[in-house]
Amino acid sequence: MPAAPGINYRMPRVTGLRPGILHRSGDLTAFTADEAGALVAEHGLASVLDLRSDSEVARYGPPSGLLAHGVRWLRTPLTGYPRDTIAARRPGVADRTRYLHGILTEATPGSWPLLFRELAGAADRPFLLSCHFGKDRTGVVVAALLALAGAPPHEIAADYAAGMTDLVAKADRFRDKWLRRGHTREEYLSRLRTSPVTMAHWLVEVTNRHGSIEQALLALDVAADDQAQVRGLLTAPAPAPAPTTTPAPAPARPGPPTGTGDVPEGRP
Repeated sequence: MPAAPGINYRMPRVTGLRPGILHRSGDLTAFTADEAGALVAEHGLASVLDLRSDSEVARYGPPSGLLAHGVRWLRTPLTGYPRDTIAARRPGVADRTRYLHGILTEATPGSWPLLFRELAGAADRPFLLSCHFGKDRTGVVVAALLALAGAPPHEIAADYAAGMTDLVAKADRFRDKWLRRGHTREEYLSRLRTSPVTMAHWLVEVTNRHGSIEQALLALDVAADDQAQVRGLLTAPAPAPAPTTTPAPAPARPGPPTGTGDVPEGRP
């Protein structure tokens, strides 16, 4: 079986989402020229929304493979949220849940409105969402979009966890990060592993604190019109009603004999 392209790449397949519209990944620079070409040729990929910070782009570079194939690069940094919630060497579910919620509620002001303005203009064609690992910032944004599209929570949680195998298999690409932070490889692997339980807890947290993802986004000054536009572009069309058929009329019953045939047998 061929390896998945890039890092932590996939197309979420959940109830309510328009097939093929949303792609997600980690490290944009990991796509080879051939992989980038296939995403454009086979899936019509038109745009990438890059959630990385300016410093991450300066350190790791632009998505050159995708740019070479005409994919639009939209810079939508999602930064400024607290990181101390996952400072432990092996953060638990509660730590990770708080971290995800910080990405939603404590990112640099204006980050989420900018992201949704760009989405409203880009989501009419297949697009890719990405950050460095493709699991936390990307995970929160994708979860919000899937919720807007009407996906059930258990499917959103399953999608969040679906990329763990690929991410862990390619962990050595991020060796510089665990060395800079003084972690062992195994400690860092524990940070790369994603659990559906974490996302499920976070979705409950959003509901308990805000009522819905729509209300949480409104509190962040994401325009209702942008939310509605994005939802409409992401949502799969309702299936056409099954055609109704008119039953064929029942054959007419034969009537009584008429004319000469009315003469009883045996009479002239």
